[in-house]
Amino acid sequence: MIDELKPVLCYVSPAGNNKIVSWYEGLSVQEQADADEFIKSMRKTKLWVLPSYRPKLAGHKGLGELRWVSERKQQRLIGYLKSDTFFALVGCTHKQRVYDPTDALDTADRRRAEIERGKATTEPIWPMN
Repeated sequence: MIDELKPVLCYVSPAGNNKIVSWYEGLSVQEQADADEFIKSMRKTKLWVLPSYRPKLAGHKGLGELRWVSERKQQRLIGYLKSDTFFALVGCTHKQRVYDPTDALDTADRRRAEIERGKATTEPIWPMN
């Protein structure tokens, strides 16, 4: 029996823009390859725990982050788990407790609310290639 892969759905704005694809396309070729391998591995993992997944982010109820390093940068995919599906809301980097972009967590909160209210949608995107 083949285990099912954990679904990863990505935020699509009310205007129809997949913001995770936009973030991904801004990564270097190596960063894209590392993201692909990391997400592929995480989708096969039944229990998401540190260091690859932080389930709680202070001050942002229900948000968590997928975490990996590429080209000496701490990459993050901020989102939330619901019914064993990860909803990716924002892609960013993290260094010394600072996110880039700096409003990444607030943006993730807003995007989650938009999905829950039906103002925005999601779509699967991995593998990207």
